[in-house]
Amino acid sequence: MAKTNNSVKSTLLQWRQSIHSNSPRKIRASTFRNVLLALTVLSIALWLRFALLMDSAGDDRRTNYSQDQAKISTISKNAKVPQHKKQTIPQNLIPKKSSTPKATVAYAVSLTSCGHTGSRSDPNLHEGAAVLQHSIYLSSHSNPASTSKYAHKLFAFVHPEAGKCSDIFSRLGYEVQIHDTPFNVSDIRGQFLKEHIVKSGCCGEKEYLKLYAYTLLDYPIVVHLDLDSLVLKPLDDLFDVMMESVDGLTDEGAVARSRIPVMFAEPIPKQVDAFFTRDYNMINPGHKHVGVQGGFLVVRPSLAAFEEYVSIVLEGNFKQGNGWGAKGYGGYFGAQQIQGICSYYYDYKHPGEFLLLMFFFQSFNPYSFMD
Repeated sequence: MAKTNNSVKSTLLQWRQSIHSNSPRKIRASTFRNVLLALTVLSIALWLRFALLMDSAGDDRRTNYSQDQAKISTISKNAKVPQHKKQTIPQNLIPKKSSTPKATVAYAVSLTSCGHTGSRSDPNLHEGAAVLQHSIYLSSHSNPASTSKYAHKLFAFVHPEAGKCSDIFSRLGYEVQIHDTPFNVSDIRGQFLKEHIVKSGCCGEKEYLKLYAYTLLDYPIVVHLDLDSLVLKPLDDLFDVMMESVDGLTDEGAVARSRIPVMFAEPIPKQVDAFFTRDYNMINPGHKHVGVQGGFLVVRPSLAAFEEYVSIVLEGNFKQGNGWGAKGYGGYFGAQQIQGICSYYYDYKHPGEFLLLMFFFQSFNPYSFMD
Protein backbone atom coordinates (compact mmCIF):
# COMPACT_ATOMS: atom_id res chain seq x y z
CA MET A 1 0.00 0.00 0.00
CA ALA A 2 2.88 2.30 0.89
CA LYS A 3 4.50 1.43 -2.41
CA THR A 4 1.30 2.33 -4.23
CA ASN A 5 1.03 5.68 -2.50
CA ASN A 6 4.64 6.40 -3.27
CA SER A 7 3.97 5.54 -6.88
CA VAL A 8 0.96 7.92 -7.06
CA LYS A 9 2.94 10.65 -5.40
CA SER A 10 5.73 10.11 -7.84
CA THR A 11 3.27 10.35 -10.75
CA LEU A 12 1.68 13.51 -9.37
CA LEU A 13 5.09 15.03 -8.86
CA GLN A 14 6.01 14.31 -12.44
CA TRP A 15 2.66 15.86 -13.67
CA ARG A 16 3.24 19.00 -11.62
CA GLN A 17 6.71 19.32 -13.00
CA SER A 18 5.35 18.91 -16.52
CA ILE A 19 3.03 21.89 -15.95
CA HIS A 20 6.06 24.12 -15.43
CA SER A 21 7.93 22.72 -18.37
CA ASN A 22 7.70 23.89 -22.05
CA SER A 23 5.27 21.15 -23.08
CA PRO A 24 2.18 22.70 -21.40
CA ARG A 25 2.35 25.65 -23.84
CA LYS A 26 1.96 23.23 -26.70
CA ILE A 27 -0.91 21.56 -24.90
CA ARG A 28 -2.71 24.90 -24.28
CA ALA A 29 -2.27 25.98 -27.94
CA SER A 30 -3.62 22.65 -29.12
CA THR A 31 -6.57 22.97 -26.77
CA PHE A 32 -7.34 26.46 -28.10
CA ARG A 33 -7.30 25.21 -31.66
CA ASN A 34 -9.62 22.37 -30.76
CA VAL A 35 -12.10 24.71 -29.06
CA LEU A 36 -12.05 27.09 -32.03
CA LEU A 37 -12.65 24.22 -34.43
CA ALA A 38 -15.54 22.98 -32.33
CA LEU A 39 -17.16 26.42 -32.27
CA THR A 40 -16.81 26.73 -36.03
CA VAL A 41 -18.44 23.34 -36.63
CA LEU A 42 -21.22 24.25 -34.22
CA SER A 43 -21.87 27.58 -36.01
CA ILE A 44 -22.07 25.86 -39.39
CA ALA A 45 -24.47 23.29 -37.99
CA LEU A 46 -26.71 26.01 -36.52
CA TRP A 47 -26.68 27.99 -39.80
CA LEU A 48 -27.66 24.89 -41.81
CA ARG A 49 -30.42 24.14 -39.36
CA PHE A 50 -31.77 27.70 -39.66
CA ALA A 51 -31.64 27.54 -43.46
CA LEU A 52 -33.60 24.28 -43.51
CA LEU A 53 -36.25 25.76 -41.21
CA MET A 54 -36.64 28.87 -43.39
CA ASP A 55 -36.95 26.79 -46.55
CA SER A 56 -39.62 24.67 -44.92
CA ALA A 57 -41.52 27.79 -43.83
CA GLY A 58 -41.28 29.21 -47.37
CA ASP A 59 -42.80 26.03 -48.80
CA ASP A 60 -45.66 26.38 -46.35
CA ARG A 61 -46.24 30.02 -47.30
CA ARG A 62 -46.23 29.21 -51.01
CA THR A 63 -48.69 26.41 -50.45
CA ASN A 64 -50.97 28.66 -48.41
CA TYR A 65 -50.73 31.42 -51.03
CA SER A 66 -51.72 29.04 -53.82
CA GLN A 67 -54.67 27.83 -51.78
CA ASP A 68 -55.76 31.43 -51.04
CA GLN A 69 -55.53 32.37 -54.72
CA ALA A 70 -57.65 29.39 -55.66
CA LYS A 71 -60.30 30.47 -53.11
CA ILE A 72 -60.25 34.06 -54.42
CA SER A 73 -60.62 32.84 -57.99
CA THR A 74 -63.61 30.70 -57.01
CA ILE A 75 -65.24 33.61 -55.15
CA SER A 76 -64.65 35.97 -58.09
CA LYS A 77 -66.32 33.60 -60.53
CA ASN A 78 -69.38 33.22 -58.35
CA ALA A 79 -69.64 36.84 -57.21
CA LYS A 80 -72.04 39.23 -58.91
CA VAL A 81 -70.24 42.46 -59.81
CA PRO A 82 -72.60 45.45 -59.97
CA GLN A 83 -72.73 47.04 -63.44
CA HIS A 84 -72.35 50.85 -63.44
CA LYS A 85 -74.09 52.89 -66.09
CA LYS A 86 -71.75 54.70 -68.44
CA GLN A 87 -71.89 58.43 -67.79
CA THR A 88 -72.40 60.62 -70.80
CA ILE A 89 -71.81 64.36 -71.10
CA PRO A 90 -74.78 66.29 -72.46
CA GLN A 91 -74.11 67.35 -76.04
CA ASN A 92 -74.95 70.97 -75.30
CA LEU A 93 -72.02 71.12 -72.86
CA ILE A 94 -69.47 69.88 -75.40
CA PRO A 95 -67.90 72.76 -77.35
CA LYS A 96 -68.65 72.46 -81.03
CA LYS A 97 -65.62 72.59 -83.28
CA SER A 98 -65.94 73.99 -86.76
CA SER A 99 -64.33 72.09 -89.58
CA THR A 100 -62.82 75.37 -90.76
CA PRO A 101 -60.34 77.15 -88.44
CA LYS A 102 -61.09 80.72 -87.45
CA ALA A 103 -57.57 81.77 -88.47
CA THR A 104 -54.03 80.42 -88.74
CA VAL A 105 -51.56 81.56 -86.11
CA ALA A 106 -47.83 81.56 -86.82
CA TYR A 107 -45.54 79.98 -84.21
CA ALA A 108 -41.88 80.93 -84.55
CA VAL A 109 -38.56 80.00 -82.97
CA SER A 110 -35.10 81.50 -83.48
CA LEU A 111 -31.90 79.52 -83.95
CA THR A 112 -28.75 81.57 -83.37
CA SER A 113 -26.24 78.71 -83.24
CA CYS A 114 -25.96 74.94 -83.44
CA GLY A 115 -26.20 74.46 -79.70
CA HIS A 116 -23.51 73.68 -77.13
CA THR A 117 -21.85 71.03 -79.26
CA GLY A 118 -21.85 73.06 -82.46
CA SER A 119 -23.15 70.00 -84.28
CA ARG A 120 -26.28 69.41 -86.31
CA SER A 121 -26.81 66.27 -84.21
CA ASP A 122 -27.05 68.18 -80.91
CA PRO A 123 -29.92 66.44 -79.03
CA ASN A 124 -30.95 69.75 -77.46
CA LEU A 125 -31.98 70.98 -80.90
CA HIS A 126 -33.69 67.76 -81.95
CA GLU A 127 -35.59 67.17 -78.74
CA GLY A 128 -36.51 70.80 -78.13
CA ALA A 129 -37.77 71.32 -81.68
CA ALA A 130 -39.73 68.04 -81.69
CA VAL A 131 -41.36 68.48 -78.28
CA LEU A 132 -42.37 72.06 -79.02
CA GLN A 133 -43.72 71.13 -82.46
CA HIS A 134 -45.84 68.32 -81.00
CA SER A 135 -47.16 70.44 -78.13
CA ILE A 136 -48.29 73.13 -80.59
CA TYR A 137 -50.04 70.50 -82.69
CA LEU A 138 -51.87 69.10 -79.65
CA SER A 139 -53.25 72.57 -78.84
CA SER A 140 -54.15 73.41 -82.44
CA HIS A 141 -57.24 73.04 -84.62
CA SER A 142 -55.21 70.54 -86.62
CA ASN A 143 -55.55 68.04 -83.78
CA PRO A 144 -59.01 66.41 -83.93
CA ALA A 145 -59.01 66.02 -80.14
CA SER A 146 -58.32 69.73 -79.54
CA THR A 147 -61.07 72.30 -79.00
CA SER A 148 -58.96 75.10 -80.48
CA LYS A 149 -60.44 77.23 -83.25
CA TYR A 150 -57.01 78.24 -84.58
CA ALA A 151 -54.77 76.37 -86.98
CA HIS A 152 -51.00 76.76 -86.81
CA LYS A 153 -47.98 77.29 -89.04
CA LEU A 154 -44.41 76.77 -87.83
CA PHE A 155 -41.43 79.00 -88.64
CA ALA A 156 -37.75 78.90 -87.70
CA PHE A 157 -35.64 82.06 -88.02
CA VAL A 158 -32.13 80.72 -88.51
CA HIS A 159 -28.89 82.71 -88.40
CA PRO A 160 -26.52 81.88 -91.31
CA GLU A 161 -24.01 80.44 -88.82
CA ALA A 162 -26.65 77.92 -87.72
CA GLY A 163 -27.80 76.97 -91.21
CA LYS A 164 -25.96 73.64 -91.14
CA CYS A 165 -28.12 72.36 -88.27
CA SER A 166 -31.50 73.63 -89.47
CA ASP A 167 -32.45 70.52 -91.46
CA ILE A 168 -34.11 68.96 -88.40
CA PHE A 169 -36.54 71.89 -88.31
CA SER A 170 -37.48 71.35 -91.95
CA ARG A 171 -38.13 67.67 -91.30
CA LEU A 172 -40.37 68.55 -88.35
CA GLY A 173 -42.52 70.87 -90.44
CA TYR A 174 -40.99 74.27 -89.64
CA GLU A 175 -40.56 76.69 -92.53
CA VAL A 176 -36.91 77.64 -92.25
CA GLN A 177 -36.01 81.26 -92.99
CA ILE A 178 -32.32 82.16 -93.03
CA HIS A 179 -31.88 85.67 -91.65
CA ASP A 180 -28.92 87.70 -90.58
CA THR A 181 -29.25 90.06 -87.62
CA PRO A 182 -31.68 92.82 -88.73
CA PHE A 183 -28.98 95.48 -88.32
CA ASN A 184 -25.21 95.84 -88.52
CA VAL A 185 -23.59 96.30 -85.15
CA SER A 186 -21.04 98.64 -86.71
CA ASP A 187 -23.90 101.04 -87.59
CA ILE A 188 -24.99 101.48 -83.95
CA ARG A 189 -24.32 105.09 -83.00
CA GLY A 190 -24.17 104.65 -79.23
CA GLN A 191 -20.67 103.56 -78.26
CA PHE A 192 -21.61 101.65 -75.10
CA LEU A 193 -24.30 99.60 -76.84
CA LYS A 194 -22.07 98.96 -79.86
CA GLU A 195 -19.35 97.51 -77.62
CA HIS A 196 -21.56 95.48 -75.29
CA ILE A 197 -24.50 94.20 -77.35
CA VAL A 198 -22.34 91.48 -78.95
CA LYS A 199 -21.32 89.99 -75.60
CA SER A 200 -24.39 90.38 -73.39
CA GLY A 201 -27.45 88.23 -72.87
CA CYS A 202 -27.66 84.66 -74.09
CA CYS A 203 -26.85 85.25 -77.75
CA GLY A 204 -25.54 88.77 -78.17
CA GLU A 205 -26.98 90.70 -81.11
CA LYS A 206 -28.23 87.46 -82.70
CA GLU A 207 -31.19 87.36 -80.31
CA TYR A 208 -32.72 90.14 -82.39
CA LEU A 209 -33.70 87.44 -84.88
CA LYS A 210 -36.90 87.34 -82.83
CA LEU A 211 -37.90 90.68 -84.36
CA TYR A 212 -38.64 88.88 -87.62
CA ALA A 213 -41.85 87.71 -85.93
CA TYR A 214 -43.22 91.17 -86.80
CA THR A 215 -42.58 90.53 -90.51
CA LEU A 216 -44.92 87.53 -90.91
CA LEU A 217 -47.66 89.72 -92.36
CA ASP A 218 -49.67 86.82 -93.80
CA TYR A 219 -50.73 85.85 -90.29
CA PRO A 220 -52.85 87.89 -87.87
CA ILE A 221 -50.89 86.73 -84.81
CA VAL A 222 -47.38 85.39 -84.21
CA VAL A 223 -46.33 83.50 -81.10
CA HIS A 224 -42.56 83.43 -80.64
CA LEU A 225 -41.28 80.76 -78.25
CA ASP A 226 -37.90 79.55 -77.09
CA LEU A 227 -36.95 75.95 -77.83
CA ASP A 228 -37.04 75.03 -74.14
CA SER A 229 -40.77 75.79 -73.88
CA LEU A 230 -43.96 73.97 -74.78
CA VAL A 231 -47.67 74.74 -75.12
CA LEU A 232 -49.87 72.96 -72.58
CA LYS A 233 -53.30 74.08 -73.75
CA PRO A 234 -54.92 76.17 -76.52
CA LEU A 235 -54.26 79.92 -76.41
CA ASP A 236 -57.60 80.76 -77.98
CA ASP A 237 -58.55 83.37 -75.37
CA LEU A 238 -55.44 85.39 -76.21
CA PHE A 239 -56.07 85.04 -79.93
CA ASP A 240 -59.76 85.98 -79.62
CA VAL A 241 -58.86 89.17 -77.78
CA MET A 242 -56.28 90.16 -80.39
CA MET A 243 -58.60 89.33 -83.30
CA GLU A 244 -61.38 91.61 -82.04
CA SER A 245 -61.38 95.21 -80.87
CA VAL A 246 -63.87 96.63 -78.39
CA ASP A 247 -65.70 98.48 -81.15
CA GLY A 248 -66.56 95.24 -82.94
CA LEU A 249 -66.68 92.92 -79.95
CA THR A 250 -68.64 89.68 -80.24
CA ASP A 251 -69.89 87.49 -77.42
CA GLU A 252 -66.94 85.20 -78.03
CA GLY A 253 -64.51 88.09 -77.68
CA ALA A 254 -66.23 89.37 -74.54
CA VAL A 255 -65.99 85.95 -72.89
CA ALA A 256 -62.30 85.73 -73.84
CA ARG A 257 -61.62 89.14 -72.31
CA SER A 258 -63.23 88.04 -69.06
CA ARG A 259 -60.95 84.99 -68.83
CA ILE A 260 -57.57 86.59 -69.56
CA PRO A 261 -55.24 86.21 -66.51
CA VAL A 262 -54.21 89.88 -66.35
CA MET A 263 -51.40 90.88 -64.00
CA PHE A 264 -52.28 93.50 -61.36
CA ALA A 265 -55.90 93.64 -62.68
CA GLU A 266 -54.88 96.07 -65.42
CA PRO A 267 -57.67 97.21 -67.77
CA ILE A 268 -57.68 95.55 -71.18
CA PRO A 269 -56.98 98.02 -74.03
CA LYS A 270 -59.50 98.42 -76.84
CA GLN A 271 -57.03 96.75 -79.18
CA VAL A 272 -54.29 94.47 -77.91
CA ASP A 273 -51.18 94.24 -80.11
CA ALA A 274 -49.06 92.11 -77.81
CA PHE A 275 -49.19 89.73 -74.88
CA PHE A 276 -46.19 88.89 -72.73
CA THR A 277 -45.03 88.22 -69.19
CA ARG A 278 -42.26 89.88 -67.21
CA ASP A 279 -39.14 88.27 -65.77
CA TYR A 280 -39.47 89.44 -62.17
CA ASN A 281 -36.88 86.98 -60.89
CA MET A 282 -34.20 88.75 -62.96
CA ILE A 283 -34.37 92.03 -61.07
CA ASN A 284 -33.64 93.29 -57.59
CA PRO A 285 -36.62 94.23 -55.38
CA GLY A 286 -37.79 97.76 -56.04
CA HIS A 287 -36.65 97.89 -59.67
CA LYS A 288 -39.21 100.05 -61.47
CA HIS A 289 -39.04 98.76 -65.06
CA VAL A 290 -39.03 94.98 -65.31
CA GLY A 291 -37.81 93.19 -68.42
CA VAL A 292 -40.00 91.06 -70.66
CA GLN A 293 -39.69 87.26 -70.54
CA GLY A 294 -38.08 86.78 -73.94
CA GLY A 295 -39.11 83.14 -74.25
CA PHE A 296 -42.82 83.93 -74.77
CA LEU A 297 -44.05 86.75 -77.00
CA VAL A 298 -47.45 87.05 -78.70
CA VAL A 299 -47.45 89.93 -81.19
CA ARG A 300 -49.41 91.41 -84.05
CA PRO A 301 -47.19 91.49 -87.16
CA SER A 302 -46.28 94.99 -88.32
CA LEU A 303 -43.48 96.24 -90.57
CA ALA A 304 -43.74 99.62 -88.89
CA ALA A 305 -43.05 98.03 -85.51
CA PHE A 306 -40.15 96.02 -86.96
CA GLU A 307 -38.54 99.12 -88.46
CA GLU A 308 -39.04 101.13 -85.27
CA TYR A 309 -37.27 98.46 -83.23
CA VAL A 310 -34.32 98.53 -85.64
CA SER A 311 -34.14 102.33 -85.51
CA ILE A 312 -34.09 102.25 -81.69
CA VAL A 313 -31.16 99.83 -81.72
CA LEU A 314 -29.23 101.82 -84.35
CA GLU A 315 -29.73 105.01 -82.37
CA GLY A 316 -27.94 103.21 -79.55
CA ASN A 317 -29.43 105.31 -76.76
CA PHE A 318 -28.66 102.76 -74.07
CA LYS A 319 -26.98 104.24 -70.99
CA GLN A 320 -24.97 102.16 -68.59
CA GLY A 321 -26.96 101.92 -65.37
CA ASN A 322 -30.09 103.57 -66.88
CA GLY A 323 -30.79 101.36 -69.90
CA TRP A 324 -32.82 102.29 -72.98
CA GLY A 325 -33.47 105.99 -73.41
CA ALA A 326 -31.82 106.51 -70.02
CA LYS A 327 -35.28 105.74 -68.58
CA GLY A 328 -34.34 102.84 -66.33
CA TYR A 329 -34.97 99.99 -68.78
CA GLY A 330 -31.78 98.14 -67.91
CA GLY A 331 -29.80 96.63 -65.08
CA TYR A 332 -30.79 92.97 -65.62
CA PHE A 333 -29.89 90.01 -67.78
CA GLY A 334 -30.86 90.57 -71.42
CA ALA A 335 -31.54 94.29 -70.99
CA GLN A 336 -29.65 95.08 -74.20
CA GLN A 337 -31.59 92.40 -76.05
CA ILE A 338 -35.25 91.47 -76.40
CA GLN A 339 -35.97 91.47 -72.65
CA GLY A 340 -35.08 95.13 -72.33
CA ILE A 341 -36.06 96.63 -75.67
CA CYS A 342 -39.56 95.07 -75.68
CA SER A 343 -40.22 96.48 -72.24
CA TYR A 344 -39.01 99.91 -73.40
CA TYR A 345 -41.00 99.70 -76.66
CA TYR A 346 -44.36 98.84 -75.10
CA ASP A 347 -44.05 100.59 -71.73
CA TYR A 348 -42.52 103.86 -72.89
CA LYS A 349 -42.96 104.13 -76.67
CA HIS A 350 -46.40 102.50 -77.05
CA PRO A 351 -48.21 102.30 -73.71
CA GLY A 352 -51.73 100.90 -73.85
CA GLU A 353 -51.07 98.58 -76.80
CA PHE A 354 -50.13 95.48 -74.84
CA LEU A 355 -51.40 93.35 -72.00
CA LEU A 356 -49.27 91.86 -69.24
CA LEU A 357 -50.15 88.30 -68.34
CA MET A 358 -49.72 86.65 -64.97
CA PHE A 359 -46.33 85.03 -64.53
CA PHE A 360 -45.42 82.08 -62.32
CA PHE A 361 -42.04 82.81 -60.85
CA GLN A 362 -39.03 80.54 -61.01
CA SER A 363 -37.40 79.52 -57.75
CA PHE A 364 -33.96 80.88 -58.54
CA ASN A 365 -32.03 83.22 -60.78
CA PRO A 366 -29.54 81.22 -62.88
CA TYR A 367 -27.59 84.31 -63.82
CA SER A 368 -25.20 86.10 -61.51
CA PHE A 369 -24.36 89.02 -63.77
CA MET A 370 -26.27 91.95 -65.28
CA ASP A 371 -26.00 94.09 -68.40
